[in-house]
Amino acid sequence: MSVYPFSKFASKIPADWVDFNGHMNTKYYGLVIYDAHIAFTEHLDLGERYRYANNCSKALVESHCIFERELCEGDKIEVISWLLSVDHKRLHTFHEIYCTNKGYRAAAGEHLDVHIDLTTRRVSPFPDDVFQRLQLIEQQYNKLPKPYKVGSRIKVPIKT
Repeated sequence: MSVYPFSKFASKIPADWVDFNGHMNTKYYGLVIYDAHIAFTEHLDLGERYRYANNCSKALVESHCIFERELCEGDKIEVISWLLSVDHKRLHTFHEIYCTNKGYRAAAGEHLDVHIDLTTRRVSPFPDDVFQRLQLIEQQYNKLPKPYKVGSRIKVPIKT
């Protein structure tokens, strides 16, 4: 049985995240996705341990959030995280926020990270063993159907 997709981040929407419209304020969707992204980074062993062992890290260079349904005070959420692709210097990830008590996907966030050598402060290749390990994880994800709206972009709908 596969351990992917990854899900570790779960929470309940607190009252102070709710705006005057009675639903979760947009800024907290980003916070939830960011926290899930950090948990996923740790799961991929690219977090704090990796940083201090290798003097390397990763940096987010592109991010896109899709808002689909509202979340309200007390709603229970879970984030499902995906490693969509990896190359020698980049990771493409996707995070889906699910409202577990109402049974729908509320939002999703797509990210592109680059691997950074902290000595030079420049983009650099992953060490070979790390890249091979990430490729094996990517292969597990590639066995699954891609999540809805991966690669979506902002555009005004064409009027018919």
